[in-house]
Amino acid sequence: MFLSGCAVAPVSPMDSDGDGVADTEDRCPATNSDLGVDRYGCADSDSDGIIDTVDRCPATPLGNAVDQFGCLDSDNDGVKNGEDQCPRTRAGDRVMHNGCSARQAVSLESVRFDHGGIEISAEARERLSRVAEVLRLSPQYRIALQGHSDSSGSANFNYRLSRHRANAVMAVLLELGVPSARIEIQAYGAAMPIADNNTEHGRALNRRVALRVIRAGSSK
Repeated sequence: MFLSGCAVAPVSPMDSDGDGVADTEDRCPATNSDLGVDRYGCADSDSDGIIDTVDRCPATPLGNAVDQFGCLDSDNDGVKNGEDQCPRTRAGDRVMHNGCSARQAVSLESVRFDHGGIEISAEARERLSRVAEVLRLSPQYRIALQGHSDSSGSANFNYRLSRHRANAVMAVLLELGVPSARIEIQAYGAAMPIADNNTEHGRALNRRVALRVIRAGSSK
């Protein structure tokens, strides 16, 4: 038998979508061949980190924070994810400039006080400056400052102390440009504890001014 000296040409791996990644390695086997792909054969047309087969918003402008589906505004409240402090706002709720509705006070952390004190700490002033900025940009909202105390003093003393604390927070907000007409003072003394007044830690948590957002024209 006479054997030919010709070499057998190597067989190229199948690449059905022509993206340069073999079908056996391609996790996105129907990618448009005109698009650049990663090593798994998947394209990310808008370069947001979410591959096109998952991306529900495939034309997101470059440089914006997106959710797991590649979208700018996960809860459709009109505030982009990168600026939204409440990214899971209930559908239909009106929101402030920071993406939070009047129902969501999680971004407005309470101001804490030392025993018997009404002084505002530097850290609290910094947080209040952010609150003031949100209020300036959201004129349809007001804020209730709810003063509280621990149970150390008499009922009358605690009530007056809680009101002084709320007034101290209001003074800072006024300095920061929030109109007095948009601030409501409420004082509760020791009547609404959030922690055990029998412990030092609990009393520290109860000495506070809670910040509650309310709609303009509402008293609730």
